[in-house]
Amino acid sequence: MSTNQPRPTKAQRREAARLKAKELREAEERRARRNTIARRSFIGVGGVALGGGLGYLGYLAVNRNRKEFPEAGKGLATKKANQGGVPKQVLADASWTYGDGATLDTVAASAPVLDIYFDYSCSHCAQFEGVHTQEINKLLSDKKITLALHPCKLLKQQWTSVVMNTMGVVLDEAPAQSLSFHGAAFEIFSQVLQTKDQSIMTVKSLVAAATKVGIPTKVSDKFQSAVDSNKYKKWVELGDKAFADRDLQGTPTVFFKGEQIDLGKLQSPTSLTELVTGSTPTAQPSQQSTQQPSQEPAK
Repeated sequence: MSTNQPRPTKAQRREAARLKAKELREAEERRARRNTIARRSFIGVGGVALGGGLGYLGYLAVNRNRKEFPEAGKGLATKKANQGGVPKQVLADASWTYGDGATLDTVAASAPVLDIYFDYSCSHCAQFEGVHTQEINKLLSDKKITLALHPCKLLKQQWTSVVMNTMGVVLDEAPAQSLSFHGAAFEIFSQVLQTKDQSIMTVKSLVAAATKVGIPTKVSDKFQSAVDSNKYKKWVELGDKAFADRDLQGTPTVFFKGEQIDLGKLQSPTSLTELVTGSTPTAQPSQQSTQQPSQEPAK
């Protein structure tokens, strides 16, 4: 098909090519400017993000050294923990108290506080419990002390998590038997130390111990699911944090009237009573070492 338009001359074709090249060059320059602006914006945002990140790391560093709990032995926590994964009667530092016999979450008016820091997998804690359980019960029934129990998982043994998960169920659902169950759990561990038979470190043994101290079956039936789901993991973590924040080193650690007690002075079944009644002086602080089984317990 023919056309009436004349064919462009060589000069016209050259001029058209020059204009096209100019358009392409200008378009490339515009694209380069946009990329430069974008890069500068990214660097600016990145700088803000980096600065924010460094600021947050600085915040963490400062707050890591901030103590969230009162000094050990210097009074009870004033608030409940009030968080999921922690028994409802537990205080903000993971402890729980008895001040009127075996009644949970009570304080004996005008009575001094006996603070005991312990790990359910600690042999010295089991020994301490075995020597002083009856004595502590008598002091509580006479309203001579307020007992504050402070759990931790210092030895990193699974048995501690197992016991604390079952203890959490008891504190929440069978509080009247909680102090007895605390002692019964240590009795199991004492048997392990004596017989070297770790096969009894099971939820089944804890259920049997619960039955022995009068905990209803409908409560102990919940032990296994609590252990399997690690229901009270937050409580275990809270206990560890409180222990670390207070710069404590070993278990058991005992405070009376705000002073750390030399465990060497608490070897007899009447030594706590003598301490409370003032028939012996408060000893200077010292610390026994902790001890743990060589293997992990069974669930």
